[in-house]
Amino acid sequence: MVRKESLIDKGTRVALQKVIQGIANRSEKQLFTILTLLSKIAPDKDYKQILENIAKGFQEGNTSFYKTILRMLKTAHPEVVKKIINNLVLNEMFFGNRWRTQWKKDNNLHPPVFLVISPTYACNLNCKGCYAGLYGNRYRLEYELVQRIIREANEMGIYFFTISGGEPFFWKDLFRMLEEFNDSYFLIYTNGTLINKDVAARLANLGNATPAISVEGYEEETDYRRGKGVFKKVMEAMDNLREAGVIFGASITHTSVNHEIITSDAFWDMLIDKGVSYSWIFQLVPVGKDANDINYMPTPQQRLERYEAITRIRNTKPIMIADFWNDGAYVNGCLAGGAKYLHIDAKGYVEPCVFAHFAVDNIREKSLREVIQAPFFKAIRKINPYSKNLLAPCMIIDHPAILRSFVNKYGAVPTHDGAETILTTIKDEVDRRAREWENLSRPVWERDFGSKGYKATFGVYCVEKGPILPEKDVKKTGEKEQKSAAS
Repeated sequence: MVRKESLIDKGTRVALQKVIQGIANRSEKQLFTILTLLSKIAPDKDYKQILENIAKGFQEGNTSFYKTILRMLKTAHPEVVKKIINNLVLNEMFFGNRWRTQWKKDNNLHPPVFLVISPTYACNLNCKGCYAGLYGNRYRLEYELVQRIIREANEMGIYFFTISGGEPFFWKDLFRMLEEFNDSYFLIYTNGTLINKDVAARLANLGNATPAISVEGYEEETDYRRGKGVFKKVMEAMDNLREAGVIFGASITHTSVNHEIITSDAFWDMLIDKGVSYSWIFQLVPVGKDANDINYMPTPQQRLERYEAITRIRNTKPIMIADFWNDGAYVNGCLAGGAKYLHIDAKGYVEPCVFAHFAVDNIREKSLREVIQAPFFKAIRKINPYSKNLLAPCMIIDHPAILRSFVNKYGAVPTHDGAETILTTIKDEVDRRAREWENLSRPVWERDFGSKGYKATFGVYCVEKGPILPEKDVKKTGEKEQKSAAS
């Protein structure tokens, strides 16, 4: 969809694009100038403050975060830089925030910031613990359906999409989508084995997608989970992307097996040397294949050690890292149920998140607007975040009683064979680990965040009028509603 922009918006976009096109070497001084200009014309005070802080950081130029940004921009293909600014910074963050705010007012409904779409479960690998590994090539979304989803999202002001799977590069319409929606930005989770030089060059010329390549550690750890020879193909893919000027990242699943590796400085130095600019860390959740093997999941103590290690690495190395479970302080807790995002799987089911495999709606039967306003999602948003301790943000592994209660109350059905295991067979161990994590993380929350003024903000994802539950009632609501549903 081509959105109608105001004359002010058009002037702002043209001015910023001219500034960007005039950057020769993307120096600290030039980036400071751009960010200062953005901060002066930002649509609201929160964005003004964020941009001013980032600009100040570039001016000082002495932190790992800013060194990472400079490293990315200085090595990226010109089209990649252009699309990052136009699609990600302007369309999604800058103007998109304004468009989503207006859509919320017009529709009395809170929209997500981004969507995760799994258009296929087909994959050329068979990884241990992967939920998509149950299906082969049996399920996929029609391209016309993906078109509709993205168009409806654009109308809400959403221009950032994560493409997962299965293996996205197995999906025949991937590049067709990137070409058609060239004003949106796409993060693609991939095993990397299909990214040859031609694929890398095509990504560079399009500029609007960044691959995050799965890697579990070194060769032994990666091949243990993904198959013999995969690590070498991953390294080749990274080389191809770096040479083509594509900004790319790593997707790391933390397990009990690779714990020592991914918390070591040497591993992150290896990724930086290969050209990795950012990384997502996901904690293995016992769902999908091998769902009963909860010992493959990292222990609460290992999760704490990951938190401390990533904090150290962020402060010392030029790489951006997002820890999906330990970064709740920066996103006000849980992202699920449309608070920040939702997941549309290859069967068309709309799940609260990529790891909560329960749904009440299918996108083939309803519009995106309709699934967002489902009572199941509204209930999740209403009590989100679930605790003042934002180091425990998740309703799957940190507050499992809430997931159980909402699945029962709203009749959410499992979207994968064995998805219910986390509510039944391994329920007691999940509960025990949740209690242990609360005891470990609460003092850390107070030390690193509570003492510095961070706090959970309740009610921001709920448009409907009504009481906001205090923390003690949020913690009780799971078991209370579960008993009510059972009776």
